Amino acid sequence: MLRFIRLPISKISPYDVIIIGAGINGCCSAYTLAQAGLNVALIDQDGIASGGSGAAGAFISPKISKAGELKEIMGEAHAEALEFYTTHFPQFTLTKPLLHIANSPQESEKLDHFKRETSLHHSVIDDELYTLLTPEASEDSYIYFSEGAVVDAQGVCNAMAEGIDFYPLKVEKLIHNDDIWQVGDLHTRHLILAIGAYPKLLPIDYVGLRGIWGHRIDIETSTHIPCILHHHVSISPITQEGIVAIGATHDVHYSPFSGEVYDVEQGREILLDKASKTLKLNNINILKDYTGLRSGSNDYLPMLGSLVNAEETLKKYPHIRHGEKIDPSEYIYYPNVTMINGSGGYGFVLAPYLAKQLNEFIIKGKPIAPILSPSRFFPRWAKRK
Repeated sequence: MLRFIRLPISKISPYDVIIIGAGINGCCSAYTLAQAGLNVALIDQDGIASGGSGAAGAFISPKISKAGELKEIMGEAHAEALEFYTTHFPQFTLTKPLLHIANSPQESEKLDHFKRETSLHHSVIDDELYTLLTPEASEDSYIYFSEGAVVDAQGVCNAMAEGIDFYPLKVEKLIHNDDIWQVGDLHTRHLILAIGAYPKLLPIDYVGLRGIWGHRIDIETSTHIPCILHHHVSISPITQEGIVAIGATHDVHYSPFSGEVYDVEQGREILLDKASKTLKLNNINILKDYTGLRSGSNDYLPMLGSLVNAEETLKKYPHIRHGEKIDPSEYIYYPNVTMINGSGGYGFVLAPYLAKQLNEFIIKGKPIAPILSPSRFFPRWAKRK
């Protein structure tokens, strides 16, 4: 079980790692590093999986995309995620076939290209599944994978954090002295920021993040759903017997920082309306709503890596503002700080992949792939500034 520790605490010996943010990235990183033998602390002001991760459908699905860097990353991450959850957390993982239906001509084009190129096994849907679909859904392009999965978002995050010191703290200030980071009364040599789209704790305005509001509902229905479906929204049975989850990430536009109150009932109606474009759900009983903010990067690639100290770097290389190209290895970085962020709606797919690289970076000193580095946003930001 979680070890909840209340502050104030008078003299705490330094942790090897402190992770701020207990969503899927924070929890998966904590689990992976603790398994490697490090002394890890996890901090979140609202609790484990209390934000966007707890509201996620947590589908372990491939990303339908054309050739490119993102496709390669997502292909590797998808394979790792399936193995990771089914091996380490089978009690929180439901494996089912996965039906992805295109929801637009542009999506259809991407899907047809993906089908020609993918090595993942896929087949034609059977008559039983075909009869469940609406005329609209049955006429659209699709790909039907034999292997997919959905994870109990809150269950798996809590399981990952089991046995790790957890502090329910609101962090407002970070202090660095003598190679040690101080977070409240806690101390660490290595700090990991996994705070998603919430306010940054360091002056890193160059990091290109966008908040994505998500809404999921769990329902009971007499309609038997034999697979995971992605169309206008995602529809899937979950690990709890007889319960179906309906969720969306990109189609619910709302920011908790706008000052407005999110209309849960209206969001629920939108989800049910979009689900009805895929199949008919009979005798619906709404059980629970989950909402939260996820974070995606502006270029859709995830982020993992060190953070540039913008002020010190611009002081050393002022001509970056005028377009002078400096090798990123010459930037000045905050010491022993790593960001893991920007996974968007694929947080549960990307988390094991990113946590594995983070572990190899901290334990073995293996460099993180430059394509993932948050510093990729720095030069353009500096020119605008």
